[in-house]
Amino acid sequence: MTAADDEVTPGLPAGKRRDEIAGLVERRSVVRVEELVERFGVSRMTIHRDLDALSADGRVQRMRGGVRRLAPRLAEADIRLRRTLRTPVKQALAARAAELVRDGDVIVLDDSSTVAQMVPALASRRNLTVVTHSLALMRDVADLAPDLSLIGLGGDYFPQTDSFLGLGVARQAAELRADTVFVATTALVGGVLYHPDYDAAVTKRTLLDIADRKVLLLDSTRFDGHGHYQVAALSVFNDIVVEDGVGADRIESLRSHTSAHLHIVGCP
Repeated sequence: MTAADDEVTPGLPAGKRRDEIAGLVERRSVVRVEELVERFGVSRMTIHRDLDALSADGRVQRMRGGVRRLAPRLAEADIRLRRTLRTPVKQALAARAAELVRDGDVIVLDDSSTVAQMVPALASRRNLTVVTHSLALMRDVADLAPDLSLIGLGGDYFPQTDSFLGLGVARQAAELRADTVFVATTALVGGVLYHPDYDAAVTKRTLLDIADRKVLLLDSTRFDGHGHYQVAALSVFNDIVVEDGVGADRIESLRSHTSAHLHIVGCP
């Protein structure tokens, strides 16, 4: 348990409190009702309403006396839900990552909700080509940056992530060459990135292979994430865009596993 997990945060509006509960469950796997009552300074009935709402939205799973994290595939599930979590942090990381893009580049964007936040910052770039397997991101480019060239990779469609994953995507991607790829993933353990879904891991590995420059967007939740399919070692990356909230110890750990340039971003 971290110091942040112990912090009592009473007086929050319902939406913010539910976001904090979802984040706590993601870090801790299982949380009891009594702990949430004490942490947020609200009644048991209020916490039960929060947990019912989070469960109905597919963000957590109810259990007797508390709540647990969803199974791995479900935990990575709906892109609409992932885009609502820690949005200011994702926007700050994405804005810094977008600064690494040059006019005329061919860039690859994966289907992570953090990378998706790059699109608005890329709208003014000239002669930029975006390659992606994310149907959600294809829509974003069409709506927010219609002047960009877009290459969409297709294959087996996964409605939970609103993206195409697996060997079909990998085969198409292998025919391409890109200047820079931007990825995020679920878990970082011992200098290696992991994902809970095999098809997603295969897709991300191939996207990394086709680009000359590899950029990782990394927020603090990835240090406590879960996944058992290997994506890549930190040593393959040229740049890592990381939030300052990960702490000095984790920054030093990153430096011990990679020679990549670290872009440490102050996040809300």
